[in-house]
Amino acid sequence: MVRLNEPGTTYSKVSTIIDSGIKKDERDFTIRDLQDSNYELLANVCDLLGMSEVYLEDDND
Repeated sequence: MVRLNEPGTTYSKVSTIIDSGIKKDERDFTIRDLQDSNYELLANVCDLLGMSEVYLEDDND
């Protein structure tokens, strides 16, 4: 995650892969892609630490 967020990191195109494993198209990497990547990595860390409630909490609290 540190490497993904370092200043100066460049990103190439993002491929959309359909269920059969075939690349459907390519598009520019967006901030949303970075957020999704970060969220997935943080959720994995929470799972490893037994803290899945951190990302499973209801946002209405």
